[in-house]
Amino acid sequence: MKRWIAFDAAGTLFEPAEPVENIYADCFSNFGFSLPKEKWKTAFKRAFEITSDPDYSGNIAGETVEKNWWRDIVHNSTEATGIRPDPDTMAAAFEELFDHYAAGSAWKLFPETAAILTSLKSESIGLAVTSNFDMRLHRVLTELGISSHFDFVLTSADAGARKPSPLILNKFMEQAETATEDCCMVGDSLFTDGGAAKAAGIGFYCLDRPSRTLDEFARWFRNR
Repeated sequence: MKRWIAFDAAGTLFEPAEPVENIYADCFSNFGFSLPKEKWKTAFKRAFEITSDPDYSGNIAGETVEKNWWRDIVHNSTEATGIRPDPDTMAAAFEELFDHYAAGSAWKLFPETAAILTSLKSESIGLAVTSNFDMRLHRVLTELGISSHFDFVLTSADAGARKPSPLILNKFMEQAETATEDCCMVGDSLFTDGGAAKAAGIGFYCLDRPSRTLDEFARWFRNR
């Protein structure tokens, strides 16, 4: 049977090209709100702590749900800094930030990513991406030059659920027409990626850079 690997995306295959706080600071500075980058770093972390997961329960497209969630993240980040942009300014700043992270230039591959994907693909291993992302991911993967390595890409917007829910991995196995024993998940979060893999009943490898990179994962996978 063909073996399959489901990769997480951000934090696993690539990372932000610049610290997020730098991007937020520069964006809002353009709208007249100049704050230290460290304040944005703390605020962005706080926003993730207090913002509830996307709610897919209504009859709303997954892409809309995800974009609304990111709108809440940006709003809660500004709240945490203490600034209060007017609605028009807030809307413009959000669109600028959302569009920024849709481009491949906003991200950079980890040093080993391209070589590992090429090597695994040459061994006729099925490769997929299963990520808590939205449709922007397709452009990011293309502009980073790695989209052709993957048989398909699934996001939380496609599945209508975010990891650690197993729904995205169940959808992956259905699309790959594979069984739990023939696939595994690799990611950088024991809670989200590992939790989803456990719930779906498939193997999991947790990255922990710099000691556990995709190179170590590939060795582990080949020796399974």
